[in-house]
Amino acid sequence: MNTQELYQKVTNTIIELLESHLEDWSRPWIAFGQDQDFARNAKSGIHYRGINQFLLSFIMLNKGYLKNTWLTFDQVKQLGGNIIKGEKASPIVFFKTGYMDNQNKFYSDEKISSLPEKIKEEKDIHSIPILKLYNVFNVAQTEKLDSSIYEIITAESLKEFEKDERAEALIFSTGAKIEILESNRAYYDRVNDKIRLPLREQFSGVAETFYSTALHELGHWTGHPSRLNREGGKKFGDIEYSKEELIAELTSAFCASSLGFSKTITQNASYIKNWLGILKTDNKAVVKVSYQAQKAADYIFELHKI
Repeated sequence: MNTQELYQKVTNTIIELLESHLEDWSRPWIAFGQDQDFARNAKSGIHYRGINQFLLSFIMLNKGYLKNTWLTFDQVKQLGGNIIKGEKASPIVFFKTGYMDNQNKFYSDEKISSLPEKIKEEKDIHSIPILKLYNVFNVAQTEKLDSSIYEIITAESLKEFEKDERAEALIFSTGAKIEILESNRAYYDRVNDKIRLPLREQFSGVAETFYSTALHELGHWTGHPSRLNREGGKKFGDIEYSKEELIAELTSAFCASSLGFSKTITQNASYIKNWLGILKTDNKAVVKVSYQAQKAADYIFELHKI
């Protein structure tokens, strides 16, 4: 399967998700953080990132799996288990950087490191992304593994609004200018580089909704020219505007899940239809957008560490 086919396979999965959501509003689009967890590898414990987080969380929801944990075929065998007969793997993608010159000759990392800068310039050697496909299985598709791998951890949802200290610290450690006052909308003012949020009490006592909204606007905030410098789009409906909204939604989802909150993506049909239009004309868009959202979430958490 070549790179273009990989992009199309990933994009088709997301298109299926969006179109099914437009037909059935009773189910969330994607719920990151079900079982209080990101999609992660059950053996290493490492969280999947970017488009893989997006894909696996959707597949978990669509298939009704109770845990967002995954293993490769080899890992299942290494842990002494089996894949249940008839179960099919789910695709994830892996990016690495390759190098190519003006004659389309490929160079490995080792070769590049030994080449003089003069040769690199003469041959116009430049980096290119290489996309590879891997397959994983949800732990629900396996058997005979250690019982701890199958344990479900549940937690009560917040019933009343109460400040979450981790979320508060993450949001306000960014140094973003944030105004919280009685208002009927939340937005990021790019010209003045300022976020406006309604009062916490206006979110019907649900802390998760307030924090998800704040993180969405922080997602936009990361795109400022002084930070990650993304093109924000000029008006609702144009391509860059729609991409930026999806980046902000995914940034919020990635951050919220890291804080232990379940996060569902928008139920705004207009946004979803716009995103469908983009995906059907650009099969690389969802991979690029997911990468930018992961970069934005990482940026927010890095500021928290400073």
